[in-house]
Amino acid sequence: MESPTSSRVEKHKAQSLPLGQQIARYLLLGLVTLAGAAMMIIVVLGVLFFSGETAEFIYMNF
Repeated sequence: MESPTSSRVEKHKAQSLPLGQQIARYLLLGLVTLAGAAMMIIVVLGVLFFSGETAEFIYMNF
């Protein structure tokens, strides 16, 4: 016995995006990912810089 599926799901599976739109979607996703990572780095460096702990952080012996 097969489980019933809605016609909307079947239509969505049948439609696939053109290659240009897929490339644009992945490029946009990559851009958003890189922008988010850059923002996190900027926030961390900003906190270190404005807290006055920069010199101690730079000269730490790991």
